[in-house]
Amino acid sequence: MRAVWVASFCNLRYNGFIKRDCPRKEHIMKTIGILCAMDSEFALIREALSGGHTESVGRQTFYLAQRGEKQIVAAVCGVGKVNAAACAQMMISCFHASCLINSGVAGALSPELHILDLVIAQELVCHDLEERLLQNYFPHCSRFPADETISALAVSICQEQGLSCHRGLVVSGDQFVTDTAIKNDIVSRTHGDAIEMEGAAVGQVCYLNEIPFTVIRCISDGADDTGEMDYDTFVDKAAHRCAGLTLALIDRIG
Repeated sequence: MRAVWVASFCNLRYNGFIKRDCPRKEHIMKTIGILCAMDSEFALIREALSGGHTESVGRQTFYLAQRGEKQIVAAVCGVGKVNAAACAQMMISCFHASCLINSGVAGALSPELHILDLVIAQELVCHDLEERLLQNYFPHCSRFPADETISALAVSICQEQGLSCHRGLVVSGDQFVTDTAIKNDIVSRTHGDAIEMEGAAVGQVCYLNEIPFTVIRCISDGADDTGEMDYDTFVDKAAHRCAGLTLALIDRIG
């Protein structure tokens, strides 16, 4: 029964968006996947995709639309690394995504980052998993580099729009950090610049599938003792700014 279910899962076809057999290496079609953890991060993107339709895989809802000549598959994946990884793999395996963008808010680890600054990930790592485990065992990689071409394009858009933007290490873990002591411990171990809960999982899935990706974050708080209050104050504005950059990036990806 399980084998039959998996086969049908990967071979469904919906309205021209091919759900394909897996695994696969070649990139046939330019379908861009967009993942956001929360509704607030997705609101502006959902509005821009208003002419599309929805499809479901299991409990996960996907929004499918055309934007220019590009096919877009987008979803609110939920918070945490497992939700993000599952959604990313569905986009790749079932909706033919040829690149992924993970968009949302983050806490600042670097003192050079301020609230509403944008961060374009250079690479990503989990702060709650020992790096040596991923280095010593499959996939023998613990830090996942974002695609340079797509990421550089995001930086260029920020510069054109006069937005404060940084490249750096984004760290991910299944914990909403609003404690200065915990923040300092994570910084000492990872030397990260920004912290969130999904990006490294998306990066690892894309690494395994040989799919280019980028992770875009807007700083909503300092991940410190005042982080929860700052988050509540700035999360919507940060999410909107990040979504705006994501939409501009989609339009510029060749």
